[in-house]
Amino acid sequence: MKALVKNGEEEGFDLEDIAVPEPGDNDVLVKLHSVAICGSDLKLYKWTPWCKNVVKSLPFIPGHEGAGEVIEVGKDVRGISIGDRVAAETHIACGRCWQCTHGRPHTCQNMELFGHTVNGCFSEYCVIPQVATRKLPADFPLEKGCLLEPMGIPLRAVEAGDVAGETVTVIGCGPIGQFAIGISKIRGAEKIIAVDINKKRLNIAGEMGATHLINPKLKPVSKSILKLTDGNGAGVIIEASGNGNALKEAFHYLRVGGKFFLIGHPPEPVEVDISPQIILKEATVAGFFGREIWKTWDIAEDILSSGQLDTRPMVTHTFPMEEFEKAFELGISGEGCKIVLIP
Repeated sequence: MKALVKNGEEEGFDLEDIAVPEPGDNDVLVKLHSVAICGSDLKLYKWTPWCKNVVKSLPFIPGHEGAGEVIEVGKDVRGISIGDRVAAETHIACGRCWQCTHGRPHTCQNMELFGHTVNGCFSEYCVIPQVATRKLPADFPLEKGCLLEPMGIPLRAVEAGDVAGETVTVIGCGPIGQFAIGISKIRGAEKIIAVDINKKRLNIAGEMGATHLINPKLKPVSKSILKLTDGNGAGVIIEASGNGNALKEAFHYLRVGGKFFLIGHPPEPVEVDISPQIILKEATVAGFFGREIWKTWDIAEDILSSGQLDTRPMVTHTFPMEEFEKAFELGISGEGCKIVLIP
C-alpha cells in the first residue's frame, strides 16, 4: 500500500510502498476513503520542537482524521463487522486508569494517540483499535467522516457556551475556528465575531456564519469588540489560534460573567491577571482536549448527516495523496483551510 511516512527529524514526509498492516485481536483494518490534515500534522511535517514531546519513535505513519470501510476485524472485536463505515477517534484509552473508569477516557492517563504515538491514517489502509473506532450510520456521507474528529472539540466549546442569543468571539479562523463559527450559527448565536490576520480565512468565516470580521492588523480587537457590544464585551470567547498575546488580550473584552474556552495551544506560558480578569468577572474558563467519547460523536454525526452545517466553504482543497507536498505547502502557508487527501 502507499503511505506517508515520517522517517527522520527533518521537514517532510516520504511516500512509500509498504505492506498492508495486519489487525490485532482487538483491531479493525480499514480501507481509507479520505483523510484530513490537522494543524498538528503540519507541525509533524515541519518537525517543530513540539513533536519531540509527542512522538515516541520514528519512523511512523502520521494522520488521525480519517474514515473508510472495514475490510477485516480481529477475533475479539465485537459490534463492528466487515463492510461497516467507520471513523477514527484519536485518543486511544487504556480503559483501566482513574480517568477511564470515571467517564473521562478522552483524558486517559495512559493515552496513546492515533497518528502521533502509533501509526495513523495517511495511507491506503490503516489499523484502528476497536476502542478508538467509531461505527458510522450506514447512510452517513463517508466523505464527511474525516471531519467528525476535528469538529468535536469546537463542538464541545459551543455546547458548553450555551450560545443561543449570545455574542460569540472566535479567535483564529483555521479549521477548528471555522467549525466553532458554523456551529455557533446553527445553535442560535446572535453575533459571531471572527478574529484572524488571514484575509482568506476571515472571508471563509463570513461564509460559515460570522457576522463581524476583525483583522488585528487593521483594527484594534478589544476596542472593536467593546464597541460592537455596547461596552459589555463578548459573552463567549473560543480561543482557537494558540496565540498567547491574542489569548491574553481576550480577557479584556470578556463580559462580566462570560465564558472563555481554550482550544489552541500557546507555545509559551501566558500570564493572566487572575483577580480582575477572572475572579472579579466571575468568569468561567475551561480548556478542551479531545471529544467526549462517544457523546460528542453522536451530536457531530447528527449535525453533519442532517445537513445543518455546510462545511463546503472551509474544505478548500482536496488532493490525491500522491500530491501531499502541495497539500502541506498550502496548509503551512495559510492559503488553504481544511485540506483533504484521498488515498
